[in-house]
Amino acid sequence: MAHFDEERTIRTMLAEMTADQPPAPPARYAAVRRRAIAHRRRQLAGAAAALAVLVAVAIAIPLNLLHIGPTPPATPSTHYHISQSGPGPGSPHGLVATGTAKGRPWRLSMQRTDGMVCEVEQFPPSSGTAKGCTSGPPAAASRSGDPVSMTGADGSPWQVDYGTVRSDVSYLTISYNNGQVVPVYPVAVFSAKYARYFAFAVPYPAAVTQITAYGRSGELAYAIPFTSAVAGIQTVRWIQPGQPAGPSPVAAQIGFGRIDGKKWHAFVHIGPWGTCFTGVGGATACSPRIAWPHGRQAEVDQIASSGSGYAFRVVFGETSPAVSYLELMLSNGHTVRWPTVSVGGRKFFAYASADRDRVSRWAAYNAAGLQLASGRPMG
Repeated sequence: MAHFDEERTIRTMLAEMTADQPPAPPARYAAVRRRAIAHRRRQLAGAAAALAVLVAVAIAIPLNLLHIGPTPPATPSTHYHISQSGPGPGSPHGLVATGTAKGRPWRLSMQRTDGMVCEVEQFPPSSGTAKGCTSGPPAAASRSGDPVSMTGADGSPWQVDYGTVRSDVSYLTISYNNGQVVPVYPVAVFSAKYARYFAFAVPYPAAVTQITAYGRSGELAYAIPFTSAVAGIQTVRWIQPGQPAGPSPVAAQIGFGRIDGKKWHAFVHIGPWGTCFTGVGGATACSPRIAWPHGRQAEVDQIASSGSGYAFRVVFGETSPAVSYLELMLSNGHTVRWPTVSVGGRKFFAYASADRDRVSRWAAYNAAGLQLASGRPMG
């Protein structure tokens, strides 16, 4: 599965953001792009005037009207059945899981070759075999971090999602919107120093309603995943057994506009999964945060920057409740006032920055015009 340059930057920036938060749920962020989305490079014809570069409108949108990527059916189908099992005696080396999805067989294996780790997914007879590789060694076994690390997915229209587990995880259960709860057992494909792999089938990402991790003594934690056609399945907020799931889902568009005629947009999704941002180019960044950190009065957190293959980037972020607007300083000397957007009692922003006349600095102000913070954009 391909890696993207901004992923490391996003992970670093987001880890710093939650350094002062309590250990439960774990302060871990993920930025995921699905390998199934093909990104083509786009070149912009030239730089727009300063105001045209940054023209945007921020409007709240009810969750049931918000769709990212292909529009799903009005009522997602629950008429499916999933089965799976792990490798048995005589199974080929590297097999992680096999099963059926709506009567169609599937299987996933892991391989190491030429310094790469490759997953091989088979959907006989019509869909053939899908294979993707990542440079470097497999993930190391560890007892720290999230119970589950989602790695990727392949297949269409059905897909198989896979990943690795923390060392103390004995098995998972995957809850589906058709009422099924399927146990999934990780497999030690490589040596004991590497993390164990798991796999499960899904008809579409939103079909998965909960993932629960169990250890030898019982439940360790559960996650309500953030799902979308673009982002797939993401689990960044793990909830302790018996702890309420958290806020009801709400979504809003926090910015959109054009740069030289090219559209950009940005959304925030708040719910039991934490906080997720989605935007142009399929960019997705999620945080376990469900509220602005207590005691941080006048700050701005830049969550993620998207735009791989584009001549502009979109910066997402959150501010403290006191921030009313940002002033964006452009490299051409112009300054643009940029409002924050209230969503779920919190303040968010998103703006676009072109390669020319880019945003070189920002400053945050309260309603009275007092500057509260300043800094430079990500990227």
